[in-house]
Amino acid sequence: MAAIAFDPLEYTHELEASGVPREQAEVHAKAMTARFLHNFDALVTTDYLDARFSEFEARVDKRFVESEARVDKRFTESDAKMDAGFSRLDLELAGIKGQFKLVYWMLAVIIASTVIPAIQGVYSSLL
Repeated sequence: MAAIAFDPLEYTHELEASGVPREQAEVHAKAMTARFLHNFDALVTTDYLDARFSEFEARVDKRFVESEARVDKRFTESDAKMDAGFSRLDLELAGIKGQFKLVYWMLAVIIASTVIPAIQGVYSSLL
């Protein structure tokens, strides 16, 4: 971690060397020191950012796992509902298939009851 080093005495000497009066340089150095100390608490370090990003990743991972579990649950419920629906549909189709068999037998009886007398009539007229 890089440290911020501010030496007010050195800063005062640099200001004096550039032509700023000593009293004005000292006041300026005191003001700069106060600003540095005031803002030092708000300084963000890479360690702080790494910790915050780790916390954020953990929260995101937790929410992702929770969302994935909810989606899996919904798919499981949907699959169960679809399976139940298909089972019900299979039963209904089996019932319809049975009804068609009945209709086929009824048609066969109707055809037989109309065709057999016709064949008997044709046969008896030939004899």
